[in-house]
Parts: sequence; C-alpha cells; structure tokens
Amino acid sequence: MTITGTVKIGSDLIDIAKPCDVVSALKKMQLKLAVGGVRETVRIDGEEVSFMQANDSRLASLIAHYESACARSGDGKKRTRFAKRFRYT
Repeated sequence: MTITGTVKIGSDLIDIAKPCDVVSALKKMQLKLAVGGVRETVRIDGEEVSFMQANDSRLASLIAHYESACARSGDGKKRTRFAKRFRYT
C-alpha cells in the first residue's frame, strides 16, 4: 500500500505539502458548510432523508493549523515581523 501526498477536499485535489493550498480548500469547504451546501441524502424503500453533519470547531482548528504552516513556509503574503526606521534630528 502506498501513501500519496494528495487529498481530495470538496472537488479539489490538494497536495498536503502545500499548506496554503490546503487552507484555501478548507475555507471553501467551511463556506459550503455554513450555507448548507454539503448535504447527504439517503433513500430507503421509497423514503428519502437528508442530513448534514459538520464539526465547524474542528474545521476552524484545521484552518488555523494550516494557516500557521503556510505563514512559516513563506508562501503566504502576510508578514508577521517588520522593521521600522527612524532618525533623530
């Protein structure tokens, strides 16, 4: 059995070694969950039941994890430290 570095998040195939790509895919899934776009329908003997299961707090912690990894990797454009210059006159 081989383990690949890609995972399918929603309709996107993402390389987990690129945390910035994972963040954007997870945020898209979070938006779909928030507006009710992810729904499962089960049909049994002519009856149909639709349900939605989401763990938004766990998804938010995953997004925060990958955002920090993205910032550490330098792929993100957000600067966390910068220098200010000043001079005495």
